[in-house]
Amino acid sequence: MSLIVLLLVMVALVTVSLTLGLYLCWYFERRNFPELAVLPGEPPMALLPAVMGILKEALSLTLMVYSYPLRLIHDATPARTRHHGEVPVILVHGYGGNSANFLMMQWRLKWRGWSNVYSVSYTPPHINARKLSQQVVDHVERILQSTGAEKAHLVCHSMGGPLTRYALKNLGLAGKVDRVITLGSPHYGSRVAALFPPLGAAAQMRYQSPFIRELATGETCPGGARYFSIFSNLDNFVLPVSTAVLHGAEENVHVPYLGHVALLYSTRVLDQVERCLLKPEQSGE
Repeated sequence: MSLIVLLLVMVALVTVSLTLGLYLCWYFERRNFPELAVLPGEPPMALLPAVMGILKEALSLTLMVYSYPLRLIHDATPARTRHHGEVPVILVHGYGGNSANFLMMQWRLKWRGWSNVYSVSYTPPHINARKLSQQVVDHVERILQSTGAEKAHLVCHSMGGPLTRYALKNLGLAGKVDRVITLGSPHYGSRVAALFPPLGAAAQMRYQSPFIRELATGETCPGGARYFSIFSNLDNFVLPVSTAVLHGAEENVHVPYLGHVALLYSTRVLDQVERCLLKPEQSGE
């Protein structure tokens, strides 16, 4: 028991240290590149909400790491269709994550009445992003076949957003997705990715990488889906924060004072996700 407690404490120390280290990068970014790091129309940041947001992010990252092994149970559980033909909501995680990252949001969406909600895993993160995108396609097609629905809604955290956009643009997913809702996605890359080994998807998620520039060429919101981007000015993984603003999206939604991982657990974000899922088409679309 003491060994388990020691392990949990060590994990918490690592996650808190990582959070603080990334916020130093975030502070450097805002100080030296304000034209990219500050969102258009963003008011001056208040100290107390920012400090509370940093604490929430450290807690959220610790919780996410603690829940990581639950993937073994989650992925092994058969996907059950509650309402055949109902549009499924598919949750796509970010770099180095897994399906357990979305357990909280998945449970809360089901509690709010969304019957067909699925969280999926793709691995390993060090391979080419194009191969990971194909795994996203395979998950979507499998779930559509299981539910009998014609289209799916995708809620994508972090790297899940660019992977989904690539799949809709190049891998035949066009026409099979109704809405794409991204949470803290580095649509134009992130400088934080340069801190990871230059392998596979990590290198491709770097700020303005060739992969990212390819995605930005032509239609930035491909595949006939409706796009919504939800992001925060306190995101410590997506630098500069303006890279989460998706040009051509139906709506870009700023939810202030939330860190990158905290987006997954926030009630404010959940409310925005559900609003985007329920938003009717505008006349003339």
